[in-house]
Amino acid sequence: MNKKISGLSLLEALMSTAIVGIGFVAILQMTNYSVQSIYTSGERTKANYLTNMIAEDVIGHKNIVTGSAINFSDYLFQNEFNPNFCDNPGAGTTSLNTGNTGNVGNVYGDDKIDGPLMKQRKWEALLNNKNYLNCKGTNERRNFRVFKLGSQWSAEPGILVNANERPLDGADVPYVLDDLMYIGRIQMNLNDGKKRKYLYFQTDYVLKP
Repeated sequence: MNKKISGLSLLEALMSTAIVGIGFVAILQMTNYSVQSIYTSGERTKANYLTNMIAEDVIGHKNIVTGSAINFSDYLFQNEFNPNFCDNPGAGTTSLNTGNTGNVGNVYGDDKIDGPLMKQRKWEALLNNKNYLNCKGTNERRNFRVFKLGSQWSAEPGILVNANERPLDGADVPYVLDDLMYIGRIQMNLNDGKKRKYLYFQTDYVLKP
């Protein structure tokens, strides 16, 4: 046996441990970044799905009539939809339609209501519950607005009047030829407001008589 072969010194062992530790720290940081990326991607996917769901609900049921509204878009114009879960995500949420927290997360509820209110209840249940779409801070927003746009000849009160005109054959022709046009805007602010998603789309229109 060769007794001249020496083992590792304490200094060499400490240096080896430090090198291995640095490698593990880098791996853990990369793992944490991967987990955060997967979470962010999942939230964006859910936000896209919910945005498309709201748009499809409005377009697919645009002929619903209730109260004084002439159609579903007019009802949404008169009754703004604004879920408030992200204002204080840790303290629970009061349902806009029932006045208590019992309906949060319950899509259809237990009572019979009309179609427009049922749609709003479904959106509220999905957007006011972290099991569907979470909130990382109070800077996040989820809301849906319908704006009513009219031309010069529209006598409807409380709407946005479009006075823009384009020349055509020597005469000025309004850009909006419908008597009324409804434009929906869905807003989704994610990642504590750092990522913003907007969807503008035409929800309905009323032809000029």
